[in-house]
Order: sequence, then structure tokens, then C-alpha cells
Amino acid sequence: MKTFHIRRPNQNIRQELINRINCLAKPKGSLGTLEELALQIGLIQQTLAPQLRNPHNIIFAADHGIANEGVSFSPKEVTWQVINNFLGGGAGINFLCRQHGFKLVLVDGGIDFDFPEGIDVLDRKIRKGTRNYLHEPALTKEEMEQAIAAGAEVVNDCHTGGCNIISFGEMGVANTSTSSMWMTFLT
Repeated sequence: MKTFHIRRPNQNIRQELINRINCLAKPKGSLGTLEELALQIGLIQQTLAPQLRNPHNIIFAADHGIANEGVSFSPKEVTWQVINNFLGGGAGINFLCRQHGFKLVLVDGGIDFDFPEGIDVLDRKIRKGTRNYLHEPALTKEEMEQAIAAGAEVVNDCHTGGCNIISFGEMGVANTSTSSMWMTFLT
């Protein structure tokens, strides 16, 4: 299994960062969550002047076997159709990425569709959709580890290319059901 070495940021500059944020030409706390994000980014980057360089938004896409239970209004074929819409620049995420200077990275982690060669979708397909977790595990342990490794590889490639800020998204019919299951187990 892949091991990650995630460390808490050193807190030594926390108060200096808070003071810097509070001394900006604005009422103290008026930017709400943005101030919390600025503090968090400053702590992660360990600087009083954080910079966002070459930002990326990575969308991992896959089909979910639970869709076979009718939990979604859409059939699973919509997953690859939405990815095609992303490729054509016609979705909300495209607008947001353009507006904020993010590069959109699309990753096929398990769509039940084969994209043609040369299309701007990274092929990290583990399998063509997960199994139906109502009846069996969605992925084997090996497939899960392969998926985690593939995700880490994509993030590492972005970082190696000069990206120091990444946002994530996902696409897949029945993803809300799957997310609900994860939140149930995690919380």
C-alpha cells in the first residue's frame, strides 16, 4: 500500500500571518473564509507572502456500479458525455478554470467508455466502472491501491510541472450515492 508522509505545517509563523491578514486595508475578518484560506496557504507554504503558481483543477472521473440500482436520474453513459462537454469547454468548471487561471486536468479513473487516442484525458483507468457495492466490494484492495497510486502520480506530475496549488473534482453518474456512503463511514 502507498504510504504518504503528510506533516502538519510548522505553526511558528501563524501569529505573523494572522497579523499580516488583519493589517490589510479592510475591516478585520471582513473576508471571512478567504482569510482562513490565506492563513492555511501561508502555513502550508511557510511564508508570509504565499503565491499560487500554475494552479490546476484535477477532475477524476469514473462510473459507479451502484448506478445499476437506479439511484440516479441519468444513465452511466452521461459520465463520458459530460467529460466530452468538459473537453469542449462548455461546462461550469471550464468557465471557473478560465476565469481563475486554472489548468483543467481530466483523468479517466474508470469510465465505462474508451476515449479515442489523442484526446486530452489522462488514462488511469483501473477498470470500466466499479462493481455494485450493494452486492460486493466496489473495488478489490489491489484496485483501490492502484487507484490511490494513480491519483498520487497525477498530482506529482502536476507538481513537477510547477503547480503549487491543486483543487479536485469528480465526475460520475451515481457519485452522490457513493459520496454519501463514504461520508457515512468517515463521520
